[in-house]
Amino acid sequence: MEGTTNWKNVHAISIFTFVDSLQFSFYMWSFWPYIQQIDSTMGATFVGIIMAISGVGEAVSSPIFGYWCNRVGRITPAVQTSIVFSSVGNLLYLFLGSFSRSIAPIAIILSRFLSGAGSGNRGCFRALVAHNSQGVDRAKALASSGGAALVGLTIGPAIQLIFNWMGPDGVSFGPFTLSQYTAPALLALFINLSTAIYIHYFLDDSLVDNHLTPTLSSTAYIVREDELEHSECSRTTSIPLRMDVVAVIICMATRSIRMLATSNVESIGAPFTEIMFNFTHAEALEWNSYDQTIVGVLTIAVFLLYAFTNYTRWVSERSNCIIAIIGLFFFYSLTMPWPFLSGNVDCTRFIGNGTHNWEWCETLPPLNQWLYYSTYAVIYGICLPMLNNSLQALYSRVLGDGPQGTMQGVNQAVGSIARIFGPLLMSWTFSQWGPQATWALNIGLIGITIGVWIIACKRLVPLELRRNNSLVSKACSLSSCSTTMS
Repeated sequence: MEGTTNWKNVHAISIFTFVDSLQFSFYMWSFWPYIQQIDSTMGATFVGIIMAISGVGEAVSSPIFGYWCNRVGRITPAVQTSIVFSSVGNLLYLFLGSFSRSIAPIAIILSRFLSGAGSGNRGCFRALVAHNSQGVDRAKALASSGGAALVGLTIGPAIQLIFNWMGPDGVSFGPFTLSQYTAPALLALFINLSTAIYIHYFLDDSLVDNHLTPTLSSTAYIVREDELEHSECSRTTSIPLRMDVVAVIICMATRSIRMLATSNVESIGAPFTEIMFNFTHAEALEWNSYDQTIVGVLTIAVFLLYAFTNYTRWVSERSNCIIAIIGLFFFYSLTMPWPFLSGNVDCTRFIGNGTHNWEWCETLPPLNQWLYYSTYAVIYGICLPMLNNSLQALYSRVLGDGPQGTMQGVNQAVGSIARIFGPLLMSWTFSQWGPQATWALNIGLIGITIGVWIIACKRLVPLELRRNNSLVSKACSLSSCSTTMS
């Protein structure tokens, strides 16, 4: 490919995606105890609804933002709008404790919808990175920005440890209480303001440039000379290549499965650990925060590997994706509370208390605490960022060159559908049949995904490397015709 990669702009984008994702993920582990403090009758199903509402916001906003970026040829207007949405959502979250018991659920739903809508800007940034990167550099560039975002999403929940000393009751200041649950929202508001200023002064947001369209030429295909011998096809003929729709759909579906695996932990991770290890709210928050810190460290290590070494040149995006998907399959297989395991968890707090009434808890076998937390740290700290980085790069290269705002927005919207239905499905399944059902569902979906990747392996390649015999034949015919006419 001709052209050079604008690494300065790629790094500027990476800084923004990191801090923006950081503030979005602050509430992952504290959300459950916070809403329990506001209203103890809000169960796991309601948490699933709230997480789904966040996904609705993202699904609605991301294709709109993507189209907007393509339409105006820059990303700042859409991104600044997304920051406003996030700010209002964080402000509502900060004051949730001030609302009456009847109004609080509505305020929670609106807060998470706006926060989800604010996160719909990621497709815009992927389009800008694709625009600023060329050829084999694109995997590294997208790993830099996408990896930075995932680092933010991963270590964001661990920030909770900084505020735990405030306690759940905190200190009241007029209409709101500053506590371990609300302090992250105040920090998120500060980040929103900072990123709005940063975007205005430090980012070249233009999507308008003279990018090349992939063509049937020596830059896109390597055709052996003896294959063209005794023919008139040796002349370069420009024929635009179309993206492989099947490969695009597989990439989108895989991202949805990845989002589903993440939403499972987000929606039921806290109650799952309370039941499985007999934790109090405070103990679950502490253990999950510490484990999330380890995940964050490993995610940063993977990010550094992708962004600052030639790893993306040594191992293909396709291979990394397959390895990571298999890793997720092992996580759910190893941490599944299989029926043949011995023993039962202590269900005293969760049966017949008028709030949850999880009767399936009586037959639930316990897991080894260290097995769960160690496998979660390793798989979610290594395999998840591998899948995130490589899948983004592969999807962008499957699309080829040219404006990607709309298709990146569509990709984010499709992934958001998993964030909409995933928490609803997982929390409802958890409430009805327990974690065995949710784990079995994830094992089945991930297993199917592995099978699809194996079958369609040869199609999951960058557009510029995809050979199409019919197009080659068409190129030869056009070239021969042109020679005859001359």
